[in-house]
Formats: sequence, C-alpha cells, structure tokens
Amino acid sequence: MNLRDLDYLVAVAETGQFALAARRCHVSQPTLSMQLRKLEEELGLVLFERGPRGAVPTAEARPVVAQARLVLEEVGRLRELARSGGDPLSGTLRLGVIPTVGPYLLPQVLPAVRKAHPGLRLLLREAPTARLLDELASGELEAAILSPPFDERGLVALGLGRERFLMALPSGHALAGLAEIPPEALAGETVLMLEQGHCFREQAMGLCTRLGLRPGHEVEAGSVESLRQMVSVGLGMALLPELATAGPFAQGAEVAIRHLAHEDAARELALVSRRSFPHRAALEAIASLLAGPLRDAPPRAGAA
Repeated sequence: MNLRDLDYLVAVAETGQFALAARRCHVSQPTLSMQLRKLEEELGLVLFERGPRGAVPTAEARPVVAQARLVLEEVGRLRELARSGGDPLSGTLRLGVIPTVGPYLLPQVLPAVRKAHPGLRLLLREAPTARLLDELASGELEAAILSPPFDERGLVALGLGRERFLMALPSGHALAGLAEIPPEALAGETVLMLEQGHCFREQAMGLCTRLGLRPGHEVEAGSVESLRQMVSVGLGMALLPELATAGPFAQGAEVAIRHLAHEDAARELALVSRRSFPHRAALEAIASLLAGPLRDAPPRAGAA
C-alpha cells in the first residue's frame, strides 16, 4: 500500500467513476483499476460496488475511505508546513460554517484574518451542522464554526462567545414600541421557524418551549433572510440570531428588532476541530479573531 493507492481510492469514492478518477489522478483507467484491485487483495475486502450509477464504496470500505482521507490530509499538511517554513498559519485551512452564522460573521472578520495572517488561505464551506460534522470526521475540513449541542466525540471546541436571540416583529405590531419584550407579553403569538436541518431551528424551538411560546409550523423558512421577509409581510414574528441584526442586516422600515427580557435567549458559538488536528495554537489565533464581533456586541439595543 502506498499514498498513490490512497489517492486512487479517495478519487473514485468522490467522483463515483473510475474514468473520472483516473483523469483526476492523471493516470490511465487500467492503471487505476489494477492498483485498486491490488489494494482490495491486500486489505481483504471489496472496495466498491459497481452499478449503473457508477462506483459506490461498500459498507466495509467506507471507514477505510474516511481514514484514507485523513492520511492524505496529514501528508498534505506536512507538505504545506515544509513549504511555509513550519508556520501553521501559512497555507490552506478548510473552514466550515453553519448558514445562520456564515453570512453575518465572516464578512466582519475575514479582513482582519487576512491582515493578521496574510499567508493563510481560507477555503470556506457553508452547510448544516450534520454535514459539517461528517466532513470534519472524514478530513474534508480542518475546522468548522458550529453552535452546540452536537456530538463532540473526537472533537475539541474553542468557545467564540454567546450570541443572543432577538425578536423580529412587524413594525406596526403593538409590542414594537418596547425596547425589550417580556416573554409573557408574547402569549398567543406565532413564532415562525426555519425548516428542518438547521440547528437554529432546534434552538428556537427549545426557547419557545421554555418561554411558553407557540412555534408556527404552517409556513417554514429556508434561511434567516426568508424569516425576515415573512415577518415583514405580517405572517408572524421570528427569533433571529443577533449577528443577523447588525450592520447591513439591521432592521428596515417593515421589521422591528427587539431584545427579549430572558437570559436563556442566546446560543453559544464555537470553532470546532478534530482532537487529532496538530495545530491548536493556530486555531486559537483564528478563534480570537472570529470572537471579535461577539465580544464587541453592545450589552443592549434600544428601541428604534
């Protein structure tokens, strides 16, 4: 077994086609197929199911493919370290981020990251929590910005800070005149929700349960911006993450943003990596920059 064999294995798993994998690896298809047959003999298992839709890793081969990705990742990291003179903040870092954070946090911090670490190239991936956790485990990502809770086995999390939940309501609503809304004033109100798959949905549902509010299930939004638009046309009110209410995302004429008078109206954000990732100091440096907007958030926002 050699690294080239692992390249072939991962290429077929990712492309689903022997011909595409051979082109990606710059070898002939017969050469790639022959090497993978030898790898199957060495490992004593069948690596791929071949069918009309292409090649799919067998159940037994999936953990082998995942481990091969990790091995290739570490080899790539060694090469990057050699090129960068041993500086882990020089090279490529593949960073995932959940959709309810990415559009609001990253534009604020990326200029500072580039300025502080000009040799660092960030490759960004926006996806729901479950997918980012899978990609962390498989080695497709080095780190991800997530919001607990999630399965932390094999992972280490660097806290970025606490992000409050604010209430968005139509500007003509009777409660829009308050700077801060007591939860009991929301009795009987419909709180709009994101669709399944967003961790923010589960967090908002949990808060509604604790505060005795009624989640609305008749219409669900695919994004925070869709939630905002639904509020603006009077379909209900919605919880929004605080970062989505600042700067260019501040309230418009149709939507009022108000604080909730409850300490539970918040979530934690963290920079998460595999426990085996060797450059914790580099992640700590990045985490410090990512935490800036949360550290600098004003303690309270007044009424408009």
